Amino acid sequence: MPISEGAQHYVLMLIPSLLQDIEKLGLRRIIRTSEFSEQEVTALYFEFVSINRVLPDNPRLIEPAIWQHLLHCVQVMSSLVNLATIEDLERARETAIRRYLPHAKESLKNEFEQMRSEGKVDFRLAGILRQGDLPENSGQVCMEAIRREREQRVESIKCLGTEHLTNHEAFIVESARAYVMSQIHDAPENFSILDLVIRLLDLLRLVLVLESRSPGGAIAVSSNFTVENIVLGIGNAMFRSELGLHVSSLGLARVNK
Repeated sequence: MPISEGAQHYVLMLIPSLLQDIEKLGLRRIIRTSEFSEQEVTALYFEFVSINRVLPDNPRLIEPAIWQHLLHCVQVMSSLVNLATIEDLERARETAIRRYLPHAKESLKNEFEQMRSEGKVDFRLAGILRQGDLPENSGQVCMEAIRREREQRVESIKCLGTEHLTNHEAFIVESARAYVMSQIHDAPENFSILDLVIRLLDLLRLVLVLESRSPGGAIAVSSNFTVENIVLGIGNAMFRSELGLHVSSLGLARVNK
């Protein structure tokens, strides 16, 4: 089954990033957490390395039959990385919620007070705020704040430039922006992939602005917030279902931290 051009660009970014993750984790950890033997994992890894060395940068130069093999390799290696990093992902998610929660609560309270001053009542928002101090409702508070920031962030990503991105990065970003613009008027009430893509595009815009203002492109933010990691996160959100991938540790986990 053919995959979209945006997904092809994402796969070509994902392969070297998967290799970097495997090298950082170490084959011993991958072997320990997988259901494969040491020989099988080692053989898969070196096959992946060999494939990465000969892949062209232009996805149109890759034959359809080769795409199917590439997709299978990416699915297997991504699954191995996910198994080895599942605990890290859970910790990253908990950390992200803790850090964002104060902002989320303040944002929702300000919106509620603004609506009340205008004589309007949002019972759903009132209910979320009443229960927002309960630990089990922290995630819901964060998601509601993100959802309500949707329109503001959509306006900002219209100004996102791609001239300083690589070919793969630019194609993924433009595909994501087109997706947002086509879906925003029918956006779901609850937090969705659309909100995640919007938030990552807005984060990318901010990082690119900071890089343009800093000498030599250096920015005083976490190394997790690199352009490559953010674009990988966007590609993961956009194409993981099409590619048959589980929620990947790539990009999203690094950005969440």
